[in-house]
Amino acid sequence: MTLGATLRRACRLPPHVLARKVAGRLQRRFDDWRARRRDQYISTYRPLSAGYEEELPCYFRLPDLALLRRDAELILTLAERFCEHRFDLLGSGWVRVAHGMECRGVEGFHYSAGTTVQADPEGNWLAGRVNAANVPEARRIWRFVDSGYVPIDWQLDFKSGWRWSEAVWYRDIRYGDRPGADVKVPWELARMQHLPTLALAHALTAGPQADRYAREFRNQVLDFLAANPPRFGVNWHCTMDVAIRVCNWLVAYDLFRADRAVFDRAFCSLFHRAVHEHALHIAHNLEWNAELRGNHYLANLVGLIFAAGYLPRSPQTDTWLALGVRELINETQLQFDEDGANFEVSCSYHRLSAEMVAYATALVLGLPTDKQQALGEYDHRRFLSPPALPPAPLPLYPVPGGDRVSPFPPWYFERLGRMARFTAHITRPDGRVPQFGDNDNGRFLKLQPVYRPDLSEDGLDHAGLVAAIAGLFDCAPAGAEPNLSWWEGQVLRDVAKISGIVMAGISTANVAICGGVELCSYPRFGLFIYRTPRIYLAVRCGPVGQNGHGGHAHNDQLSIELAVDGLPLVIDPGTYLYTPLPTWRNRFRATAMHNTLAFPGREQNPWPDGPDGLFRLADRARAVVLCCEPGRFVGEHYGFGLPCRRTLHIDRACVRGIDECACDGPREVWFHLAPGVVAERDGAAVRLTAGQVCVRLEGGTGRWEIEESACSPGYGVRRPCAALRLCSTARRIEWRFLLVGRR
Repeated sequence: MTLGATLRRACRLPPHVLARKVAGRLQRRFDDWRARRRDQYISTYRPLSAGYEEELPCYFRLPDLALLRRDAELILTLAERFCEHRFDLLGSGWVRVAHGMECRGVEGFHYSAGTTVQADPEGNWLAGRVNAANVPEARRIWRFVDSGYVPIDWQLDFKSGWRWSEAVWYRDIRYGDRPGADVKVPWELARMQHLPTLALAHALTAGPQADRYAREFRNQVLDFLAANPPRFGVNWHCTMDVAIRVCNWLVAYDLFRADRAVFDRAFCSLFHRAVHEHALHIAHNLEWNAELRGNHYLANLVGLIFAAGYLPRSPQTDTWLALGVRELINETQLQFDEDGANFEVSCSYHRLSAEMVAYATALVLGLPTDKQQALGEYDHRRFLSPPALPPAPLPLYPVPGGDRVSPFPPWYFERLGRMARFTAHITRPDGRVPQFGDNDNGRFLKLQPVYRPDLSEDGLDHAGLVAAIAGLFDCAPAGAEPNLSWWEGQVLRDVAKISGIVMAGISTANVAICGGVELCSYPRFGLFIYRTPRIYLAVRCGPVGQNGHGGHAHNDQLSIELAVDGLPLVIDPGTYLYTPLPTWRNRFRATAMHNTLAFPGREQNPWPDGPDGLFRLADRARAVVLCCEPGRFVGEHYGFGLPCRRTLHIDRACVRGIDECACDGPREVWFHLAPGVVAERDGAAVRLTAGQVCVRLEGGTGRWEIEESACSPGYGVRRPCAALRLCSTARRIEWRFLLVGRR
């Protein structure tokens, strides 16, 4: 936030509130100064003790090998690349990540990645990199790494080449101040979501090859522990990533042990300690805020639940578990509407948050008796930071359809089922979801990897979420048809140790059918899906999300996505980047990058200047739905001052639109085409062809322009595509997509 904005906000506060906030900030700065000095001179690794020798429990089991073998070629191919330290993350392409590597750069911005490393068996190479107080323990950890292993550079943005330092205290890490440098790249790698794939490859092989995957898992974890002491370096800065990392470690560790992999006692002790260190870090760095909480805080809670669920019972872990479970219930109610849609109004963030809720729910349901007793015996006084934890016990409720009890109230399971139904309803016929809102490829667990034939990650295939949640129920939620080769559901059911939660009464909600047109409505998210035998049409009209903060929303009011005969024609162009290049960030969330009415040089909703504006979007548009019924939609927003109205008529062979706005001046109706869609002039119209599909796009008023544009099917990826704009000065513009048959 800029100084001027901070002062304006401060002036609006009552004096006593302002004084409290200033005092709180000064106290936090003093606490940071004291903690920073302590960590600089005292090792931040926990002392090894006999407690870390205890074996951790096992919750996750391997899926049926018959299902696993269906994806054997993909799993083994990926595992080989991960063993070679080759990763494809956030648009990087497959690259081998190592110290001193040459990086390709981002949009012309390129940095030197530093020098290569000669990793000696004694760990002397860590001196001068890790802060001095942590060097002795870092070297001791490194000595357990196999000879010949080449370390990964965990601090490197291996797209731009910018490198953070592992010797910098975690709260002193800065990012967003170097053009092209993306902190999300090292964060994404350090989530270590590739490790479960190594465990699956272990199950598909035998002998030395299987042992190679187990050794690689062991070496990568030790490599990270030695080169990333607690509270130092970029990978301890964001608590969300700390939480996701420890969950992936634990799940991979379980899957290896489920296939009878054996790890040495020294590694198991270090691993146990690292889980405890991660849990401590999460508990002391919760991303909680009284005004706004989102997927980051949700990830913190899930990380606490996983860590406390695995660690031995103690007054500390009991409190973590109780806090995590109680707040998981509260945040599920806050962050997911009654119809199951996530409050951040992003299709991709819905998947991330729903995955976290589903896996944490399964783990809590599967806790052994002694761990469940912790929810009734914890000492709430051991956690003094906000949010407040009430005294024990947490209330218990019957599990629907079973003879067990759990801390989850009945509405919780209904909402969980509706999360899956939302994703099933919005999924296009090609199996992908629309890209309304931000898409940063965020996942909790990549238990079954989703890759296209060219081995690029498919961030728009969300079937795994539907399958995972369906596994907790006796049958898939309405609209959910997961492929049997998806085994997340089987895994989650095994973790939860249930025969299936009985769920009823939600199958027809949000759905209406009339005249051969089906309508699925999610008004609180602001998403409406129309289907006919040949047409899929998604319409966006609703709030900016996050209780008005709009952190992951775009200026996409009244925008559409259109698919015909299963092929996407008109798409939302996506997100591309966040902090590395604010210009690109703002370009991709601008009104003209969406399939709606735009006025040159004007935006539906403003965003503040400066870094804080990258995740802010004021809801000036105040979009409202005037009519929503099968075959007809009418929506309106006020982003340009006067009402802008879009009317859509949908039938079996046509989508007709009318855009009306009394504002003066030239205007444009934009349509961004999917890659591969060919646009050709056809008299006063435009002919669109894709595969065997042929559609005629007509405009009653104005002239058509065909332009080169760009789309981003996943974070960090930018691909060329065509865009159409219907230019006019009329206050009423008509257009229609007419299906003219198959070629």
